[in-house]
Amino acid sequence: MLDIVKRAMTGVGASRKGNRPRGVAFLAGPTGVGKTELAKTVTSLLFGDESAYIRFDMSEFSAEHADQRLIGAPPGYVGYDVGGELTNAIREKPFSVVLFDEIEKAHPRILDKFLQILDDGVLTSGRGDRVYFSEALIVFTSNLGIYRQGENGERVANVLPGEPFEAVQGKVHGEIERYFKLVLNRPEILNRIGENIIVFDFIRADVAEQIFTQMVDGTFADLREQRLVIELAEAPRQALHDLCLGDLSNGGRGIRNQLEARLLNPLSRALFDQDAQPGERFLISALDADGLTLERR
Repeated sequence: MLDIVKRAMTGVGASRKGNRPRGVAFLAGPTGVGKTELAKTVTSLLFGDESAYIRFDMSEFSAEHADQRLIGAPPGYVGYDVGGELTNAIREKPFSVVLFDEIEKAHPRILDKFLQILDDGVLTSGRGDRVYFSEALIVFTSNLGIYRQGENGERVANVLPGEPFEAVQGKVHGEIERYFKLVLNRPEILNRIGENIIVFDFIRADVAEQIFTQMVDGTFADLREQRLVIELAEAPRQALHDLCLGDLSNGGRGIRNQLEARLLNPLSRALFDQDAQPGERFLISALDADGLTLERR
């Protein structure tokens, strides 16, 4: 990913790319490991403004005619004057990172539009306007390879958190290749993406520890900005740690969800019930799955 960003920033090869996008990346891996957050970070790095980040949830584009939402309805159809969501967005913000989230959920007709973008860097909207992607960075995300179809059609795990990253990477790469070549019959998409398929590892225990620490410390830092000092005793901190890191199957998002349920929500209730005022200090002296104990200092 770093090479893609550096090429986009330095313009190496720009004279030969024509109208094609600045770069393209395919981010694959388990849920909650930071694929979307990486796209946001790249946006800030490239353009200095996270608002240049444009995201499309491809699960909303699974219907046959969903491509009209992206480029606009053709003449004579309802919504012709409105234009397409993608073409409008690029016309307004040509310098942007465009994220197509969970690409495998898009209807195959949408993939043909992606080919146009990656090949020519141009889309023609339903209104006949030509929209250029020459200043955009295209990012696809996918969960392909994390699960596979079992013998009876059920979804079963293809990779497990305990497997070495090399095994995870190999299985995910293999499933992505199988899906585009054999299921969709569109190997040309992989050809356009080239070597820019980046596989994310599961959130391992050491990384989960860092995420937990940053989230907890960040929560109390935000409260200090509101002149509320909250201390967390060692025993309840360990209890919170065990609750948040007990299941890492949902990655960092799962840690965040547990933190909200076990700390943020009960702490908010306790501060409200005790009519906390700026300048006061509190101690969380106990915490478990049912709630926490907040004492005024």
